[in-house]
Amino acid sequence: MSQITIQCRLVASESSRQRLWELMAQLNTPLINELLHQVSQHPEFETWRQKGKHPSNVVKELCQPLKIDPRFIGQPGRFYSSAIALVNYIYKSWFALMKRSQSQLEGKIRWLEMLNSDVELVETSGISLDSLRIKAAEILAQLTPLNTAETQSTNLKKAKKRKKSQSSDSDRSLSKNLFEAYGNTEDNLTRCAISYLLKNGCKINDKEEDAKKFAQRRRKLQIQIERLREQLETRIPKGRDLTDAKWLEALVVATQDVPTNETEAKSWQASLLRQSSKVPFPVAYETNEDMTWFKNQFGRICVKFNGLSEHSFQVYCDSCQLHWFKRFLEDQQIKKNRSSTKVCQTVPS
Repeated sequence: MSQITIQCRLVASESSRQRLWELMAQLNTPLINELLHQVSQHPEFETWRQKGKHPSNVVKELCQPLKIDPRFIGQPGRFYSSAIALVNYIYKSWFALMKRSQSQLEGKIRWLEMLNSDVELVETSGISLDSLRIKAAEILAQLTPLNTAETQSTNLKKAKKRKKSQSSDSDRSLSKNLFEAYGNTEDNLTRCAISYLLKNGCKINDKEEDAKKFAQRRRKLQIQIERLREQLETRIPKGRDLTDAKWLEALVVATQDVPTNETEAKSWQASLLRQSSKVPFPVAYETNEDMTWFKNQFGRICVKFNGLSEHSFQVYCDSCQLHWFKRFLEDQQIKKNRSSTKVCQTVPS
C-alpha cells in the first residue's frame, strides 16, 4: 500500500505553544527517557539482546506505574500511548541491530581462530608448506564442481547480471562451502588446508607470505572485534537530554577527578562529545480519530488533537497540498452525518 507524506505548519497561540512545550519537554520526553532506562535494566534484557527482540507488552507494563508518578503525571492519554509506541520502536530497531552486530562478532571471532600464518599452519598440521598446498588443491578440486553447479543455478536466475557480479557470487559461494566444510570436520590437516585457502581468497598462493602484512591483517581483525564488543556492551538507547544535565555532570566529573584507566577515560570523553538532541521526542497521533477538523471564523482549516481539545491549530500549507486537508474536513463531516442518521433510525417512534 502506497503512503503519501503531507507537510504543513501548525500555527497556535502563545499559550497553546507553551502548554504543548511543557507537556512534550517537561513530561513526555522525560517519561520516554525513563522507559528507555528501565527497559535496559530489566532482568531479561540480555536474553532479549541475544534473541534480537523484546516482548512489546513489557514497555506498556513498565509505563503503567509511571502514569501516577509525580514526574510524569498529567499527560493526555495519547501522550502515554505515543511514548510506549516510540520506546517499542526504538528498542525493536536497536535489538535487531545488536543481533546483527552479535552475528558479525561471532563470525569475526571464528575467523580470527582460523586465521593463522603459513608458519603456524605448517606447525599445526605437521607437514611442509608444499604438502599443505597439495592438500588445499585437493579440497579445492572437490568443492569446485559443487560450487560450479550452485553458480550455474544462480546465474540462470540472474542472467542479466554482469560477469563481474557472477564471479563475485561464485567466490562467495565457494567461501561459504569452505567455512561449512571447516565446521563439519575434525581432521586437523583438513582444517589447516581450508584455513590456508580462505586466507588466500580460495586460491593456492605460490608466493612466500609477507609476515609483516599478515600481522597487520590479523591486528586489523582484532581491532574490529574489539570495536564490536564495545558497541554491544555500551551502546544502549539513552534518550534526549534537553537540559544538558548529564553533560554538565560529566564535565564536573572530568574536571575534578582522574580516570582510573583508559576505558573510564574513553567513557568520559564519549559523554562530553555526545551531541544530544535539543528537541523533545515527537508525539504520534496515528489515526484520524484522534484529530478534529473544523474551520474558524476566518474560513481557515484548523485542527484539534485528542487530549488537547482546548487548544486549536491553524493549518498553513502549500496550495498543492490544501486539497488533502479539505478532504480530511469533508470526510469527517460525512462520517458525522452518517452517525447522526444511524442514531435517528434507531430511535423508536
